[in-house]
Amino acid sequence: PNLKTWVEIDKKTALHNVKTIRSILKKKTKLYAVVKSNAYGHGLREFSLIVNDKVDGFCVDSVYEGETLRSVGIKKPILVLGPTLSKEEINLATKNNLEITISTFEALKQIIHIKDSPLYQIKIDTGMHRQGFFPRDVRKVIGIIKKNELSGKLRGVYTHFASAKDATYPHYTNKQIEEFKKVQAVFKRFGFSKIIFHASA
Repeated sequence: PNLKTWVEIDKKTALHNVKTIRSILKKKTKLYAVVKSNAYGHGLREFSLIVNDKVDGFCVDSVYEGETLRSVGIKKPILVLGPTLSKEEINLATKNNLEITISTFEALKQIIHIKDSPLYQIKIDTGMHRQGFFPRDVRKVIGIIKKNELSGKLRGVYTHFASAKDATYPHYTNKQIEEFKKVQAVFKRFGFSKIIFHASA
């Protein structure tokens, strides 16, 4: 009775929204629900369980959120978008079959020295400037991956749009797309043709 605000989730509306997004995607395009930071306040467990049957995977902020989704029975791929900093967190990712984001050379070198290294994706900075490898560093990244036999654990490469919501100024987003296409071409040239490449905002 003392609460002035609350969040009310309408299950039918949530599923309708997923269906609407699906309707504008190509058939082979995978759809992941980004549920980081407690699903932006909508309830990590609650919202994820509602959409679980209708999406291909989930994106979370930390390995702890990923562990939470595993604890409620979600078995689909889970990508950790935030940094995974400690050896304990890396081991937790491996234990829960989570894909962590590698966005620095320090993080890449860290998983080299772990016996049972986790699944991972490479983040590329094409213009968001929050985290990620610069496109000019891609060949060096690939060299480290191949030299240390980490190719089998690489699941994807992605980037983050900086201003995609600004429909009046598509130039910057288009520039990021072109940069990312070049990065994708380099990975494919070095034999990474079966991993996923994705970009979102």
